[in-house]
Amino acid sequence: MTVDLAPTRRERKKQATRHAIHKAAMELAEERGLHGVTVEAISERADVAPRTFWAYFRSKEDAVLGTDHERPEALRAALLARPAGEDAFTALRQVIVTDILNRCADTEQSLRRFALVRREPALLEAMAANHEEINRSLVAAVAERRGEDPKEDLYPTLVVSAGMAALKAAQMVWTDRRGKHSLEALLADAFDQVAAGLASPRATTRRTR
Repeated sequence: MTVDLAPTRRERKKQATRHAIHKAAMELAEERGLHGVTVEAISERADVAPRTFWAYFRSKEDAVLGTDHERPEALRAALLARPAGEDAFTALRQVIVTDILNRCADTEQSLRRFALVRREPALLEAMAANHEEINRSLVAAVAERRGEDPKEDLYPTLVVSAGMAALKAAQMVWTDRRGKHSLEALLADAFDQVAAGLASPRATTRRTR
């Protein structure tokens, strides 16, 4: 039996509305600075009612970042759905890489978003809070896969911390290079090095993918 995973018309409409609000919030933050942006202005630019804004985002910071508060649970479910025989770090890697490549599919918009985060402390704080939610969900999933208690066993937290560190390193290099190198290749390089125990690469090896 074939399962149709294509988004429904209603889902496509919701995605379009979310994107319009996110786009409007980013544009206004770039033009005015975050302090000069209001929910009302974002709603007007996106051509939606303020009540519609609040149906998609919890704050103007979330709107600028495009934060999806269903994402932590979605990532937890995706990790639990990975093959049972897959080791924890490999399973985590697959989930993280798939998620971030989807989120950064629009290179220009992603680079603009990271640029805003670097110059707006409130955005950095909001992003950190969102990442903390994601971390907790992933740690819980790793622990569940292994039959461990994350409050007693250190391993699930170590695995997730290592994976998120690889993600952060790849993203930082990608943004510093203004997207001129493949994010997918940088992620592969970062995760490979972490998986290898961070053995120092040969001095003559240049990683320019």
